[in-house]
Parts: sequence; structure tokens; C-alpha cells
Amino acid sequence: MLDLKLLTTFREVAVRGSFSDAAAALDFTQPAVSQHIGRLEQALGTRVLERSARGVTLTPAGEVLVRHASALLDAARRAEEAVREAAGVGRAQVRLAAFPSAAVGLIPGATRELRARRPDAELLLQVLEEDPALDALLAGRVDLATISQSPLAPSPPRTGIEYFAIADDELCVAVASDHPLATRPAVALSELHDQPFLIPQASGTCADSNVVLNAFRTAGFEPNVRFESDDYQALQGMAAAGIGIALIPTIALVSSRSDVVVVPLRGRAPVRRLVVAVRAGEQSVLVEHMIESLRDAARALAGRPALAVVA
Repeated sequence: MLDLKLLTTFREVAVRGSFSDAAAALDFTQPAVSQHIGRLEQALGTRVLERSARGVTLTPAGEVLVRHASALLDAARRAEEAVREAAGVGRAQVRLAAFPSAAVGLIPGATRELRARRPDAELLLQVLEEDPALDALLAGRVDLATISQSPLAPSPPRTGIEYFAIADDELCVAVASDHPLATRPAVALSELHDQPFLIPQASGTCADSNVVLNAFRTAGFEPNVRFESDDYQALQGMAAAGIGIALIPTIALVSSRSDVVVVPLRGRAPVRRLVVAVRAGEQSVLVEHMIESLRDAARALAGRPALAVVA
């Protein structure tokens, strides 16, 4: 009989390709991870991992095992939740990883929607960027992960993951309340060629900078960038101080500052797509409820400028 604890360790090593990274994620020591893999291989009578100076790779037997490990661990978790629910012990839980601006702008509304659908359910949230979130999803540490994608250059899909569109989130202009643009109902990006800009970090891991930089190319000018950051509160603060004008997604402006004015972009504004990722073959009803709750939350925000729900 396979030991689920050993399978958990194996799946983490398989996803990360590293004993040390798996140890950090599981809060184990590296020797403990090695011992778990050794015990698993002894129980199976074959090697499931190949170690080399370049890292860790799966053997053919390991490729088979990782598929079964995911199914077994997910089934064990669902069985435990079902037993607890039947016994009235604890609450049904759904685990979500969300990137920072989604955690601020979208998840509070999605939590309310989930409670309306499933008063018995509890949402457990981790704030993670795309790669760590998808790693956590594949390793079974979360059930869903929200990510942002550039429609112009979407990140390649990962094996074992399904993606569902939630909304198209347009970027708006944020300016200081005393800026000349603050009284405008809307502005075209091409009109802003002589303005100093505050933009998402071009060297960052999110798709937003790709969306913004392509928009500048389409508008026909090279921006005068004064400041770059993936922290949208920092961009708002710089805009409020008059350092420049910021390009910020709609959901990141749910908590906009009182000394900042948001001006929609006229015409075809830059847009990022909000997506939720789940493990392929996921059959949890609670996960389905969470996906619909995210969509409902996006619909509730659609009354604000520049957010369009994607079916």
C-alpha cells in the first residue's frame, strides 16, 4: 500500500524538479525529503527519480507514478472533506492562490459570492505570482490559481492544467487630483506622448508590462518612463505625488486613493485577461462554485469602467 505522505513528497519533488525546493515548500529538511523518496522507491522496488548535477528528472516509472499520485492525493483530500462534512466536523474548504491585484480587487467579492452559494464553505487564500501559484496547483497545495495573461503573448499552457477565462481587465490612467487630465471624461493614449509614465515593471513576472508596452507601440511613441513597479499601490502613490501618470488595471483600482483620479482610455484600451487555472480533470463541485463566484464578482465589478466579463 502506498504511503500518502511519501506520495505528497514525491509529487512536490516532481513538480519542482529539486529536492531542496521541495523541502522548502513542505517545510522539511532536504535529508527528510531524500529519505521519503528512498522509502517510496524501496516500497515500489524501482527508481522513480534520476538525480544528476542538472537536477532531478522522472524515470519512466516516475512518469506513471506522478499521474497516479495526483489522482490518489486529490481523491484522499476529497474523501476527508466529505467525511468531515457528513460528520458536521469543520467546514468544506477551497484553496485559492491569487496574484496581488486580484487578491485586492476581485477576491473579496468572490468570497461573498461563494458564501451566498455555499454558506458551509471556507475560502483559504494564498497571494502568489503566476509561476509559484501554478507550482502550488500542480503539487496539490491549492485547488485553483488566478493568473493574468496578455492576449498578445499568452504564457504557454502547462501540462495537467485547464484554464478558464474570468474577465478582460482594461488598464486606465490614474493621475493626481490636481493634474490637468483629472477633469477629462476620457483620454486617448496617443494624446499622452509627452507625459511621464508610471508603469508595471518590464522585468517583472506578470503579463501587464507586455500589455502596456505593446499599447505604446500601437499608439506610435516611446514612453518617458519615470518609475516601474508591480505594486499598484506604489504606482498610485507616485501618481498622487505628481511624479507622472500611471497605467493601472481596473481591479487594482478598487482600492483607489482619494487623491488620485481615474480616467478611462478612449478607443481600444490595453487589456489583460484574468484567468483561473485548475488541475485537469478536477471534479470538485466546490471548485466549480469558486469559478462561478469569481465570474460573479467580475460581473459585479463590470459596472466600473473597463472590466468586461468573459463567458
